[in-house]
Amino acid sequence: MILLEGDKVILRSVDFSDIDTLLLWENSTTEPLYGVFEEQYTREDIARFVELQQQYSIAETEQLRLMICSYDGKRLGAIDLSDFNGYSASLSIIIADRANRGQGYGSEALRLMVSYAESLGLQILRARVLSENKISRQMFSSAGFVCVEADNFELSLPYSATRSDLL
Repeated sequence: MILLEGDKVILRSVDFSDIDTLLLWENSTTEPLYGVFEEQYTREDIARFVELQQQYSIAETEQLRLMICSYDGKRLGAIDLSDFNGYSASLSIIIADRANRGQGYGSEALRLMVSYAESLGLQILRARVLSENKISRQMFSSAGFVCVEADNFELSLPYSATRSDLL
């Protein structure tokens, strides 16, 4: 189980108690988790995803999803590393409830995940941030990501002696 702690949030591995929340977020038509998929997921799809996340490493699944939680246990959102290949990965984040946005939860979760990605030996992180999502674009820019074209941001990480192929 992964547990990363900041001042405001905890990033923890997904577990079976998250299934209904993830299902709601994934299938939302107003706040889609990634905003690019049109398929609707079933509870069984999400349960299978959680099971894979628990049983296998990021090196095996090429994806890691962590829940962003407050210290009182409230689920605030999720942050993912995907398309993991040991050298680079894509990063995505959502703070699900609009009332929780602008509170620094996403920025701290992003900082924690970037640090974790460094510990995995990743050298490049990528993020797709739509042009109309100005707050998220500012968050990624403030974290050192550079807009390399249209909606695509990248962050080059310093080389780490801890290599992902040792996982």
